[in-house]
Formats: sequence, C-alpha cells, structure tokens
Amino acid sequence: MAENTVVIAPDSFKGSLSASDVAKALAEGLAAHDNPPRTEIAPMADGGEGLLDAVATTCKGHWHTTTLVGIHGRSLEAPWYAMADGPAVLESATVLGLPLIEAMDDAPPLAERSSYALGTLIADALDSGATDLAIGLGGSACNDAGLGMLAALGAVPYDNAGQVIAPSMNGLLSLARIDLSGLDSRLANVRLRALCDVDNPLLGEAGASRIYGPQKGLTDADIAKVEAAFEHLAETTGARDKTEWPGSGAAGGLGFALALIGARLESGAEAVLRMTGLAERMANARCVITGEGRSDRQTLSGKLPLAVAKAARPTPTLLVCGDIADDARDELATYFARTYTLVERAGSVEAAIAEPARWLFEIGADLVDTINDL
Repeated sequence: MAENTVVIAPDSFKGSLSASDVAKALAEGLAAHDNPPRTEIAPMADGGEGLLDAVATTCKGHWHTTTLVGIHGRSLEAPWYAMADGPAVLESATVLGLPLIEAMDDAPPLAERSSYALGTLIADALDSGATDLAIGLGGSACNDAGLGMLAALGAVPYDNAGQVIAPSMNGLLSLARIDLSGLDSRLANVRLRALCDVDNPLLGEAGASRIYGPQKGLTDADIAKVEAAFEHLAETTGARDKTEWPGSGAAGGLGFALALIGARLESGAEAVLRMTGLAERMANARCVITGEGRSDRQTLSGKLPLAVAKAARPTPTLLVCGDIADDARDELATYFARTYTLVERAGSVEAAIAEPARWLFEIGADLVDTINDL
C-alpha cells in the first residue's frame, strides 16, 4: 500500500447505514476534493451487524445460506461465510437481530424470544464440514443466556416436574436442570470462537440483563428474577466461573452459552482486524478514518473504533460518528487525532438521521485538508 493512502474502516451506523455505505460516502467526499488522496475502503464490524460483509469484502471465500426460522418466528435465508484460509464466519445478528423484531407489528415479546436460530445456523455449518467456527455476537433481540442455542444443538432443559421447557427467556425462568449429554458430538472436534462486541460479564451490575435487557424490553421489575435464572443455569451446568468471563454477557448471554460448549471468547473488533489483515495495511497508510453511529463510554470499553485506533498506531486515526456522548469526549480525544459528528455538521439529531450519507460526504470532502496537515 502506498504511504499516502487513506484507509476508511468504519463500523455500521446502526439503524441508518451499513459499514460499506458509511465508507463509500466518506470516500466519495474525499474524492470530490481538488487533490484527492488514494483511498482504500475496509468496512469493519465488532462481531455484530455487518461482520459477514466486513470479512467477505477483504477475505477470499464462499457464501453459504440456509433456510431457518429466525427470532421473529418467520422463515428466512440466513447467510454465513466460509473463508478460504480461515474459519467459517457466522453472524448472530442475521438470525437474532433487533431489526427482525422492529420490522414486525406482531413480533414475539422478549419473554418468548429464543436464540434457537443461532444453534440451527451452527448446525448447518457443521453439516457443511466446517471444523473452525467464528461466531459474531452483537445486536441480538434475545436475553435467554443462550438456552435456545443450546437446545438447537441437542441440550434438553427441564422444569421441576420433569417436563421439557420452552427454549426461551420465559422457559429459562422455570428451569430446574439441563441435560447436555445430547449435545451435537461434532462440537467436541470443532474450534469455536465467540467474537463479542462487548466485554460485559453475564451477571452483576454490568451484566447482560441489567445493561442491555432494558433495550430489548426487559422491565426493571423482571431484571432480578431473570438474573437469578441466569445464575441458576450457570450453577446447574457447573460453569459458575464462566459468568465472570469478559464477553459472557454478550448477545443476551450467548457468550456464556458458547463458552459452556467450549468456545473461546474474544474481542470481536480485534478478531476482525486480525482476520482481515487490516492492521498491517493501516501501518503503511497515511491516515485511517473510522466511525460508528454513536461514540460513548462503551466505545472506550473496546468497541471497533477504539480497536482500530489502537491497531493503527502510530498512523493517525480520525473518528467520524453520528454523535459523541459528552462524558466520553475528552478520553476519546486521547486516541483520535480529530473527531467529527454528523449532528454537529447537520445542526441537529433529526437532520443527521434524515440524511446521513449527505453529511458523511460533506465531512469527507473537508477532511482532505486536515489529512494533509497531519
């Protein structure tokens, strides 16, 4: 890569633009300058939405699809990507994502949602002969500690009466024990990695239910009993120690369930940087531009823009995002050479949301002079 190349490596602006569209808008803005720099588009993801596109854009391989029932209770065609020189990559958001729920007027409530579809997707990858799986966790609409996924892979959960329970959050509340002896035997010979978009543990004040449950519809009154059900699942499986692992609370506790069946929990952002080889390309670039829909304290806990900035050092990195939380501005400034927001450019949150590509283009057009001064 030429040393004057600008690498554009953003995450998606969730609910607005994909990572590819964000990168394209910024690149078009840079190209509009009288003396445009050479650019390389590298859309990224931290394990959540956009993971498959990020890997497929930069890594040779083959797409696969399987028909299954998603978290919304409807049939869908779920994609996954087998890298030519790497793992089979699965994205939980494609089958468990909040957008699937938000697009329906009659979507099942949180208590009835299940991570079962991810187990079906894993089984399909195993059927294809995959022995190395990297599973992206993030953007899920479930909060069942992975009970559904475990059930899809052969586990059987029971209540106190010995009856099989529904593999959902509601079923988890009546769990007495879970029989793991019927788990798919192929899992024992598979390398499993969970690419976590957050480092939260399963339980506690920073756990899955307390931090992310309310975003999915979990009420304050129900948090304590759901947390207790999570803890009981951990106790009855002899995996209490795994509840403290960073990332075990990712995707409504799917991190914990994957750890239970042998997965290694990893930072999704760092794993994607390794799989795509982006770190080496950034080292030889003049500048890196990254971004996300909103930067806040979670960004500082290891979200993609921070991982990009750290991996790019000493190459300077610019942050372009929809908005920045006031309590994160000063610390973000220690990692990024400059920060820009669509809200500041557009004048309001409403205007930024209405035309994100327009404001990204305008910011890109103005960045050339900044880059030349770095």
